[in-house]
Amino acid sequence: MFSKASVSLTNRLIKNNMIKQEDFEIYQFGIENFLMRACHIVSYLILGICFRLLPELVIFLIAFVPLRENSGGYHAKTPLKCYFLSCLAVLTFLCLVRFSPVSIMEYSAILSLASSLILFLIVPVESENKPLDDTELTYYKSKAGFLIIIELALVLIFKMLLWNELSFIITLSLTFELLIALAGINLKSRKSMIQG
Repeated sequence: MFSKASVSLTNRLIKNNMIKQEDFEIYQFGIENFLMRACHIVSYLILGICFRLLPELVIFLIAFVPLRENSGGYHAKTPLKCYFLSCLAVLTFLCLVRFSPVSIMEYSAILSLASSLILFLIVPVESENKPLDDTELTYYKSKAGFLIIIELALVLIFKMLLWNELSFIITLSLTFELLIALAGINLKSRKSMIQG
């Protein structure tokens, strides 16, 4: 779907002399990625509006997306599977925020500390789609580590200020990334066992 639309849009740009034919693949790839991301974001916002948790969702995405991009973990093999899994993750987040009792939110500091410590040990997690060399591993490790520290600090500050819901939202971003990282490690180890 996005592939056809991106090809059509890129051909239109070439036809209108806005880009050169030899740059077709670069622009087509960029347009396709833009369309996919736009579809993801619009879907997330619709879910947030349906649950009446749009501000909470925006805070979660601000915390989660940079952490996800720098920590790695499981990646779906197809754009459609990626879309459905991402929407499922957002839906799960919204359900947890909407339906979790306040008593569970009280434990956000403990959960975020445990998630952070494990993430520190395992990130970045490579995937088949995104193998990393030594320089990239060092770069992503330090960047992910910095983000983990910032988010953990925010959880503790929000906890001290008794802003339990905000603390819980940031905790969920750390916990979701931990689950994705562990899924990526599990998939990688299963594949190496099959090949070995």
